[in-house]
Amino acid sequence: MLKRTLCFLLTLSLGLPVKAQGAAMRCESVFIPSLKEVLETLDRENSQYLFNGKSIQEHTSTLSWSRKRKIRKILNQLEIENIPSQATLERQAVELGTLLFGAKDAPSRWIKKNGQERMEESAVLIVKEQILKEGLVKTWGQTHDPATLSTLSKVMDRVWRFQHSRLMEFAGIPYWLPKMPNKAISKELMFKVIRDGYTTHQKEVAVALRSQNYRDAYNTFAKIYKPVVFALIFIFIIERSYDQHQDEINKTVDTMIKDLQQQRESLDEVMPQVKLEEGKNAFRQALEGFKMKWGEEPTSAERALMQTRIESALGLPQGSIGE
Repeated sequence: MLKRTLCFLLTLSLGLPVKAQGAAMRCESVFIPSLKEVLETLDRENSQYLFNGKSIQEHTSTLSWSRKRKIRKILNQLEIENIPSQATLERQAVELGTLLFGAKDAPSRWIKKNGQERMEESAVLIVKEQILKEGLVKTWGQTHDPATLSTLSKVMDRVWRFQHSRLMEFAGIPYWLPKMPNKAISKELMFKVIRDGYTTHQKEVAVALRSQNYRDAYNTFAKIYKPVVFALIFIFIIERSYDQHQDEINKTVDTMIKDLQQQRESLDEVMPQVKLEEGKNAFRQALEGFKMKWGEEPTSAERALMQTRIESALGLPQGSIGE
């Protein structure tokens, strides 16, 4: 009895479930290869076709700083066994392949290379992308355990896949255009290209990828289309905002001018009365000053003279300030 109790406590302390057969610890998880190891294995298994006999570090040494940074981030953070779905893994494989080997929709290809050179480059990139995709999916199938994934990661994966689905690509029209998928190369032809090189099987590849140049042309246009459309929308918004701002300024200036005109009209109506009151006050003060100085009231002639001078100085009609 004591022996069974100790065994049970030992099992709990090790974190093993009571039903070991249903959810036993996966010893093989200790030996799950890293993404870098998977890439190196795929390169060896395919006659060093991916990196042309170079290591990953040597292959990426000539790339731009931003591409090397993105590749480094994926190599360090991507855990194949924790990818929730195969569709997500395939999309990330395409992204990694684009970073490592280049993009088929780069506008510079249409300036620097002719149609035959673009076809060869597209064929090589498609083969490498298929090698990468099939290799990662195979590793994922061997190491992936759905029971280890949280519900949140599964839900977020569904959301992510929906955001990148064909439905959402078409829903963005006319702000962006959906991309056309690449033509696929059969495994037999892919094996021949890996073994003998592109030149030996150029005609077969041309038949298999006969519409790839047109797809690349469309995808390149779609890639350019999005920033151009958003730039035009941005310019339109800025121009419209500027016009609205100018309209508001014009309306404000018009309102100010209108207010000034109304004030001027009010002043024009009030000014004659103000001048008249000023004239009367000035005439009254002149009479009082005369009386204080001479001790008597001014005569009619003196009174008329003062009134005339005040009316003339203020521009008032004659006789307007008389009392």
